[in-house]
Amino acid sequence: MFFRPILSVLALGGLLFTLPLVAQKPHTPIPATISLSRPDAPWHMEGNMRVSDKTGRPAAIYQENYTPQSADPEAIAREYLTARRALLGLSQDDIQNNFKLHRIRQSQTGQTVRLRQIWKGLPVNHNAEVTIHINPKGVVDWLQNGYEYGIDLQVVTPVFALEQARQQVLDHLQMGTATQHETTKLMVLHHEDNDYLVHHLNFVLDGVIGEWDAYVDALTNEILKVEDISFYYHHEDPEEPALPYIWLCAPPTVTGTGNVFRPDPLTTATVAYNTAGYTDGDDANTSQLTAQNQNVTLQGIELLAGVYKLKGTYAEIVDFEAPAKGLFTQATSTFNFNRADDAFEAVNTYYHIDNMMRHLNVTLGLNILPYQYSGGVRFDPSGLTGQDNSHYLGGSGQLAFGEGGVDDAEDADVIIHELGHGLHDWVTSGGLSQVNGLSEGTGDYIAGSYSRYLGYWTSGQAAYNWMFNWDGHNPFWNGRVLNYSAIYPTGLVNAIHTDGQIWATANMKIWDDIGRSNADKAFWSGLDLTNSNSSQNDAANAVYQAAINMGYSYANRLAIHTRYVAAGYTMPAAPLPVELLRFEAARSGSASVLDWATATENNNDFFTLERSADGVRFEAIAQVKGAGNSPVEHRYTYVDRKPLGGINYYRLQQTDFDGKTSNSNVVSVRFDDKAATLLLYPNPVSDELTVVLPVSTGVISIMDTDGKVVFSQNVGNDTARTSTAIPLEGLASGFYWVQVVGEGQVFSGKVFKSE
Repeated sequence: MFFRPILSVLALGGLLFTLPLVAQKPHTPIPATISLSRPDAPWHMEGNMRVSDKTGRPAAIYQENYTPQSADPEAIAREYLTARRALLGLSQDDIQNNFKLHRIRQSQTGQTVRLRQIWKGLPVNHNAEVTIHINPKGVVDWLQNGYEYGIDLQVVTPVFALEQARQQVLDHLQMGTATQHETTKLMVLHHEDNDYLVHHLNFVLDGVIGEWDAYVDALTNEILKVEDISFYYHHEDPEEPALPYIWLCAPPTVTGTGNVFRPDPLTTATVAYNTAGYTDGDDANTSQLTAQNQNVTLQGIELLAGVYKLKGTYAEIVDFEAPAKGLFTQATSTFNFNRADDAFEAVNTYYHIDNMMRHLNVTLGLNILPYQYSGGVRFDPSGLTGQDNSHYLGGSGQLAFGEGGVDDAEDADVIIHELGHGLHDWVTSGGLSQVNGLSEGTGDYIAGSYSRYLGYWTSGQAAYNWMFNWDGHNPFWNGRVLNYSAIYPTGLVNAIHTDGQIWATANMKIWDDIGRSNADKAFWSGLDLTNSNSSQNDAANAVYQAAINMGYSYANRLAIHTRYVAAGYTMPAAPLPVELLRFEAARSGSASVLDWATATENNNDFFTLERSADGVRFEAIAQVKGAGNSPVEHRYTYVDRKPLGGINYYRLQQTDFDGKTSNSNVVSVRFDDKAATLLLYPNPVSDELTVVLPVSTGVISIMDTDGKVVFSQNVGNDTARTSTAIPLEGLASGFYWVQVVGEGQVFSGKVFKSE
């Protein structure tokens, strides 16, 4: 049982603070008895796995390499879980009965399969899921594990009905009963090793700021948690969507014009706040501010019965929060207002949301759209009862912008930051993560990408790295930066907006290195692989994986990798300067034909072809000139006309212009018609590995992923087939190479050592 103290605070973003609400009725916040935020729980790396210290199970597996037998994406995902069930601590019953397909998303990086966890037919937590990614070659290359272990809830029939729970929450909040948006579901809440059968309610109330999330015990009618889960852009940290959706809104064909700040008046004038004429002045217009208006084309606005409305394919004005200022419809398509007019903020917001959505969906082809409704992104340019804040409401998928200080909807950074929360929510199909402030950093990144692209500030000016240049960095509040000096994870301070700057800064450095389109495309394609359990470290690896899957150049992949490592993220090995598509060997009569191909080459001087009789000692037999620097595929062939008797082992050594070398995999060609097989079982293995090989005598070696020999033993008997049991209890969990050398032959295989 939970101890429930009496507190007059609400929890938001993992911290407790008093929430200043302006509502139709006064209310007394209820005790925040359960913190449902997802902090970054202790973890460590084991090879390519981020492992939870609590469960001992992988929270994520980076650069996985599993080739499935199935063809259907859901079947592939379940096959993969079956193959890795020992590693993941799942039973076959778990895989068959405790996962329900949530969504399959097709993108340029492949297919992302989301399997939501269920218990006795009920959803577990709000979005407990495993996320599995299949690359364009059909190989599983990623796992994000949000499975909740240890559920043992037996009673799944509620004692108290949903309506009783709903009324209990509304009575406690004392904020009215009319709802603009509401979803409810019966679910299993697993929290700190305790199980609850709960009614989960999510709603937006008329005249009340925020999106309210409530959990009520369905057996006792006790309120476990109520909180405002809106995503605010500058608090200093104080029913499930349907399966695959079709966007039904037909593109309008009417265009209009409007005045906007692009992105804000201080940026276009390259001046500081408090420069003469460049202050808010309670929405007062000045000649200096008017001079910064840019007249732009408003694409796709609605024309219905002679009325023009800011409603189009990618954006739509709504009025769902106080103050009620209407929809600013007109009898003309000319929306040329100044900042003293309320309509200016409406036009400004429409333009920037529409512009960004077209960049992502049309130019980059990413297909990131709201799942909560069909049509453009819904926004209220004048909301939050005029408070100096803005938010994204995940339940309804809507944005609202406040008016205190500088009106938020006058600053494109605020508009795009809040849109960034929506994009994060939509690309993950409801799996947005705030671990380490990931979503806050995501919003800052995409806002920075948008405003920096316009090119007003130079890299030597402080404002180049400012976030919220017009709305912040002024007497109202300090804003944030895109050159934050802290390093992950030691620089985390458990404040989501502050910590998010680490993530935003790393990605803006990548943006500077590889350009807006490449950076944005890799960024959002990578977030597609994540879920609500993802840390900044997971997201960095996901973006890097997306760049690999989309065939980014060596230079771009290296830039991404370098910046993430410098930011403190644990990454796999850096990319090789030559991307080898294949290296193959085949017998042709009495000769060996060696064939290889590269997708890209960077600084590649030449290849050295090496041959061995035992797979251990290699000698050079030829040198082939490389392509130097090339972004296109190159094919190479060499014929070894005097191969050795028996087995010939071949490998490529690649040499850079600076003398650095790297080796390929080893291939072989037989000239004695013998067949050989190495068998390793069980795999994964926990304590004892059995090695079966078709030689009478030999040496077995086990090496870790760094090439260090951790076990070596001579084997031999008089039978044609040797079977040897090797104890592995003393080895750490992770991947190991097993190599057997005997009778002039080399055999190798890979095993995973589990706990």
